[in-house]
Amino acid sequence: MLVISQGVGLVGMLVVATIIGGTASGADLGYGALAGLAGAAGVAMLYRGLASGAMSLVAPITGVVAVVVPIVVGVGGGERPATLQYAGIAAAVIAVALLSGGGHRTARLQRGTLLLALGAGLGFGLFYVAIAKTSPDANLWPLVTARGASVAVLLLVSAAARRVPSFGAANPVVIVAAGVFDVSANALYLLAVHGGLLSIIAVLVSLYPVSTVLCSMVVLGERLRAAQVAGVVAALVAVVLITAG
Repeated sequence: MLVISQGVGLVGMLVVATIIGGTASGADLGYGALAGLAGAAGVAMLYRGLASGAMSLVAPITGVVAVVVPIVVGVGGGERPATLQYAGIAAAVIAVALLSGGGHRTARLQRGTLLLALGAGLGFGLFYVAIAKTSPDANLWPLVTARGASVAVLLLVSAAARRVPSFGAANPVVIVAAGVFDVSANALYLLAVHGGLLSIIAVLVSLYPVSTVLCSMVVLGERLRAAQVAGVVAALVAVVLITAG
């Protein structure tokens, strides 16, 4: 299913990139491919870590590392957010940790699982950084190579496992829609980061768990835990502080 949704996204991005045009250098395409490989590695390590049973620890560690990496790179590269924005960044990191938490029980975190969580966060963080390094003149072409690299890796994994990509029991419309929304989100991030600071844009993007939590409440009728409520509040405070700064 993941191969199909990623493939759909690749085709869609290729079509849109061709229509829009742009001048992509070798460095732009290289950064795009790096982003795709980093993102694919992050997803693989995250799933492996979650499968260990320590979901309540793996998810928040991954989320926090993913948001800290672009902050460190951005600030280290000379970006200087305003004082209020620094406060907003701190609130966002707290929000990500709270929103990404698993169930009530706290599982024991083994060394291997910790490394997977850290690796997953690093992979996602590198995706943000690599895309930010591309030139605005390249438009969407870096995302084409990013998605091409991730699809290639997934196909190799499927071939090694001798599995033929299929929809399985899932609704094909949902899988296709997932691919479309995924690449659309990546495109919006690329446009945003080319117009703002990496240390700010990546933080705002990392607050996406808010939408997941709210959708689970509205669509599935789930009740928010105290930590999730606190996470939503922290996320709102983070957005207000960052935009006010």
